Amino acid sequence: MNVSPRQLRMFLALSESLNFSKTAERLFMTQPALSKAIQDLETTLGLPLFERTTRSVRLTPGGARMATLARSIVGEFETGLQRMQSSAEREALQLSIACWPSLAYVVLPDVCAAMERRFRAPQVTVYDCANSACIQRLLDHQADFALASVAPSHPDLVYEELLRDRFVLLASGRWRKQVRPRMHLEELLALPLITLTDASTAMRYMSAAYLQRGIEYRPKMQVDQATTVAGLVKKDVGVAVLPYLGVVPILGMRGMQMCEIVDGPLRSVGIVTRRMGNPTSVALAAMEEVRAITQQMMARHAGWIIPPSPGTVRQGEKPRR
Repeated sequence: MNVSPRQLRMFLALSESLNFSKTAERLFMTQPALSKAIQDLETTLGLPLFERTTRSVRLTPGGARMATLARSIVGEFETGLQRMQSSAEREALQLSIACWPSLAYVVLPDVCAAMERRFRAPQVTVYDCANSACIQRLLDHQADFALASVAPSHPDLVYEELLRDRFVLLASGRWRKQVRPRMHLEELLALPLITLTDASTAMRYMSAAYLQRGIEYRPKMQVDQATTVAGLVKKDVGVAVLPYLGVVPILGMRGMQMCEIVDGPLRSVGIVTRRMGNPTSVALAAMEEVRAITQQMMARHAGWIIPPSPGTVRQGEKPRR
């Protein structure tokens, strides 16, 4: 049976007024159009709903019973629409971001605070995990976007570089006397280096930098978290090699000395999105906040955080004007 909620509402309005011209005016339609809609409904139901004379319109007994049923159906439909609208509003306020931990520490608190100011009670989920896990969360539709440090080559993803991050050396205790404010890659080989594991982009960037010089990069220790690296450095176990953004959360620890790696690699950091589909308004707003915050970071940490390469655009898209 092909009966629309709109037809039922017309039927109910006419059953209450019993006047075609007044009902048509109330529904902002012509009287012939209303008459046609009621005739189509009667044909579909196989039942006359109204008795019409030149002077009056009244419900048939079957029409009266159908009006009671139609009122229940329309009420249930409108209740269902209200539930759907409430659910859609809740869904529209959901925001999921995948981001590696040290970047989450310096960027996402400001992003989340901005979302609280702009939207009513947004529901934010942050997946702070390794770069590869961030990309997988995005591909699995578990995240609206990712903040990643390597431009993905996956055909379903788009990468927008935001900044480039210098690598630095972090020393403490007796090792502070063994380092200078500016160090070269080859000089690091004589030191007990501590870095992140092979799953990290930090390790991959440093390995590639040494490989270009025909040298195998073999640090003394590898751990998962930058905070663990900081603890080991604090206890004089060795010196850390990390991207600058990775040491920002631990620079406040007493006794730490940061040195520039003059010829070290630059780590690319950017926003990764899915090529297909449209982000929600909350996700779009969050990405705009990320762009604004990273611009501020480049101003505050000039020399350590570098702007994107000239002419860098989102992969697969034209430059934004």
